[in-house]
Amino acid sequence: MRLYKTLGAYLFLVFLFIGCSSSVQLPEYYSALEAYNQGKYQTSITLVNKAIEINNEESEFYVLRARANYKIGNKDLAMDDLNKSLDLSNNFSALHLRGKLYLEKNELEKAKIDFRNAYELNSESADLLFDLGYLEFMNGENQLALEYYTNASKYDSRNPATYVNIGNLYAMMGNSKVAIDNYSKALVLDTTDGIAYYNRANEKMLLGDFDGAIEDYENSLLIDSTNISTLFILAEAKLKVKNVSGALINYNSIINLDSTSAKAYYLRGTAEIVLEEFDKACVDFKKAGERGYFDAYEMIKKYCDPKKKTQKKKNTKK
Repeated sequence: MRLYKTLGAYLFLVFLFIGCSSSVQLPEYYSALEAYNQGKYQTSITLVNKAIEINNEESEFYVLRARANYKIGNKDLAMDDLNKSLDLSNNFSALHLRGKLYLEKNELEKAKIDFRNAYELNSESADLLFDLGYLEFMNGENQLALEYYTNASKYDSRNPATYVNIGNLYAMMGNSKVAIDNYSKALVLDTTDGIAYYNRANEKMLLGDFDGAIEDYENSLLIDSTNISTLFILAEAKLKVKNVSGALINYNSIINLDSTSAKAYYLRGTAEIVLEEFDKACVDFKKAGERGYFDAYEMIKKYCDPKKKTQKKKNTKK
């Protein structure tokens, strides 16, 4: 499983100041903009409402109110304002944000139309290129998605999410080395990117670099210590390098987080068999079977029959 990055709504403030009319210079508008930049979204809405009362034909007023509503989760209101803005003028900011809203609603064709129209107005926006990349990925056009992401990285080389998604596409194409290079670029920019660590570890596993994979999975867990999927695959990587005791620790962590995990009991049991802790293994196989992991009953037959347990102990003494 690979994890993908999506971007939230960006300010694109540069576009708010392009071609400003005298109306956009209203003090109410600038106060609303300042409040928005400070994260005071409801205040921004209140202030921009005053600007709209003075002039209800300025498209940028509606864009700003749409952004503020988007931030506080009022996406229907945001869509209404973006439509109003576009009725007044064909502007990049409204097209891009409306495309994002369509993308979130999985209305991919509508999103594509808005993104393409926005692209006609500004083909050098890294944020738009990123979103176009994600849209084409959703459409199954991976090569086109890769082209958009690559172009996005040219205009903004500091966005780790771009490199994560480029890495994901190369991973899907079977090019683990280039995928790892891109995950590494993301981690140079953001050392707390758990997704990049996790995905890079997966590719290292495919290349047989189990020690490198273990290091990355452990770094991912430093960021999200309760991720059960990561704990399972980390245990698998440790077993590849014969670190059975280390894998056992991970299975213990999983069971502490989810005592209903039949798989965790079963795999802990198999690890205990390797460590010749047969009594513990039999207890775990029993718990796994009771929770629906029916392969556990075969292990019980093989290792937990009283006669076989006695034989195992004799063999161990030899």
